[in-house]
Order: sequence, then C-alpha cells, then structure tokens
Amino acid sequence: MGESKASLDSNRPAPENNDSPKRSDYGFHSFQDFTWHQFTGTMSTGSLAVVLFQTPYKFPGVVTAGKVIFVIDLIFFALLCICITLRFFIRPKLIVRSVYDSHQSHDEPFYLGAFGVSLALVLENISQYGVPACGPWLVRTCEVLFWIYFACILVVAVLQYQTLFVTRKFNIDNMTPSWLLPIYPLLLTGSLASVLIQHQPHESARPMWICGVASQGLGWMVTILMYAMWAIRLLTEEIPAPAMRPSMFVAVGPTAYTITAIVSLGASASKGLPDPFLGESPKAAAATIHVIAIVAGTFLWLFALWFFALSSVAVALGSRKMTPNYTWWSFIFPNAGLTLATIQIGKAYDSSAINYLCSVMTAALFLAWLFVSASLLNAVRKGRLG
Repeated sequence: MGESKASLDSNRPAPENNDSPKRSDYGFHSFQDFTWHQFTGTMSTGSLAVVLFQTPYKFPGVVTAGKVIFVIDLIFFALLCICITLRFFIRPKLIVRSVYDSHQSHDEPFYLGAFGVSLALVLENISQYGVPACGPWLVRTCEVLFWIYFACILVVAVLQYQTLFVTRKFNIDNMTPSWLLPIYPLLLTGSLASVLIQHQPHESARPMWICGVASQGLGWMVTILMYAMWAIRLLTEEIPAPAMRPSMFVAVGPTAYTITAIVSLGASASKGLPDPFLGESPKAAAATIHVIAIVAGTFLWLFALWFFALSSVAVALGSRKMTPNYTWWSFIFPNAGLTLATIQIGKAYDSSAINYLCSVMTAALFLAWLFVSASLLNAVRKGRLG
C-alpha cells in the first residue's frame, strides 16, 4: 500500500533537474516554471466563454461577460505562449523533454493536449463572437485555421501516443485521467466543426462536417480504452490522493464533449451531406441522422453525469486535505463540457426544464471559475501553491 501511495504522489510535476530549486506550478520565479500544465487554465477559461455564448435564457449581460472572459482567455493564452517559448529558448533541450520523457515521475508530456484544446477553444470563440461582427473574411480564416489545427493535432496524437507506448512502461495503479489529455484535442474537433460550419458555405461545410464526425469517432474510441483502465485502477487501488482528486473530473469531459459534438453535428447534417445523397434528397437523410444523434447523445448523457457524481463525492471526502494546485482547473473545463452537453440535449428536446437547469449550471460554472481563479492567484501571491 505504501508503494501505491508513492505512485500516486508521483503524478505531481517533477522539477526540471535535480539542481533546480523546487518550483510551484504557477509560480513566476523563472521561465522554467512555465510548463504545459499551465494551459489547463486557458482550457477552462476558453470553455467558460463558449458556455456563456451558448447557454439558453441569457440576458444581454451574459454575452458581454462571455466576451470579457474570451478576451481574458486570449491574453492569458498569449502570455503563456510567450513564457513557454522563452523557457524553450533558454533551455532548448526541454522542448523534447516536455513532449517525451521516459521517467514515470514526469507527467508534463500528457499536458501537451491542454495546449491543443486551448487552441480549439480560441478558434471556437473567434467564430462565435467574432464572425458576426467581422464578416466573410473571418469565415474563410476560420476554415483555413481549422484544417491546420486538425492536421497538427492528428499528427501529434499519433506520434505522442506512439512515443509513450514505445519508451515508457506504465503501471495501471499510477493511472490518472490525465492520460486522456493527448487525445482531448481530437475530442474537441467535432464540437469545433459544428460551430464553424454554421457560418461556412456548403462546399466548405461538408468536408468539415465529415472531419468532425470522424475525429469524434477516433477520440471516443481511444477514450473507451482509457475508461476501461481507469475503472480497473479505481477497483484495484485507492482513489487518488486528496490533492489530486480534482483531476478525476477530467473523466467527465470526453463523454460530455462527445455528446455535444454528436447532437450538434446531427443538427447540422444537412450541411454535411451531398445533394443528392444515395440518389435521394439529403433532407430526409439529414432528419434521420439528427434523430439518431439525439438518441445517441441522450444514451451517453447519464454516463457523463455518473462520472461527475463519482468525482464530486471523491472530492467532497478529501476536501479538507486539498490545497490549491493546477488540478483545480479540472473543476471547470470538464464540467463546462457537461454543461454544453446538457444545453444540446435541452435544445434537441425543446425542454424548458432542462434549459433552466442549463442556466443554473452556467451560473455555478461561472462562480466556480471565479473561485478557482481567485484561489490560485492567492496561492501564487503567498507562495503556497501545491
């Protein structure tokens, strides 16, 4: 049992080398403090902006708040990009180590996915908030950026998992949901495509729709494999230490964002099908696909809520021993996905009860973001970030 607890503690980020001073994940003692872990903050901030735009029953101030959050996310993301670039400029060898490391105590490579997800959310928010104000040129720009993004994340997902499979031997008792992060950018591609194609002409929307469906399929199938290992780990070992329990919410995200993608892509199926489709008008086929998508999303919805409930109970049981650290962003991003999934379900069934629930979830998410942001900033100021 002692060995198991030691392995759980090993999930904390390792220092850059044995000679460097102990660092805080969000500390600003040097540029070496900036790792891929920090992009979990931009994942969460960007996802909140998406939720504020899509939530039902919103008053004018909600959209304004969403724009403010999006601007904060852009500034936060740009600053992190500058800082991590300077880190690699000062110590070029860290580039390789940050995406590949053979030591099990070093989990930074998994968090490269947080950077990819942050990019997807920036692009999604540009389309939501920017296109209505800027016009056709931004529509075309979003299309080009989408394909560049997809090509990059697909290559990274293949190479990173291949590298990890070949160079590292993992013990299942060490597993945390962070193992899902390398595939997370592909899990966002479906929902990203569904947002972008709303403004795209039919000839551009069709390949994006197909890509969104295919990407979501790949991300979901890899997730199922990881879910199986996560269930075995929970059945055979202790749950993660209290400090790391917020990361359990990461398991909510894949199912939640898959629901969001399936239902939203199903609703826009008419833009993804050729005319004629199988010798018939695409309208009938699109309506059928939409119904199947709604049923599939409903089928998975309670599964996401189940993961949310398990994680919530585990966090509550260890809350007195928790101290602020980067895993606290897991309170936001995965649950933003659950909120978006619920929004899509409510829209599909035109249910006022579900839509009111979405408004409550949105308000709770916003308050949680304020709390997590304030707690982490305060911990940084006092030098007590775990």
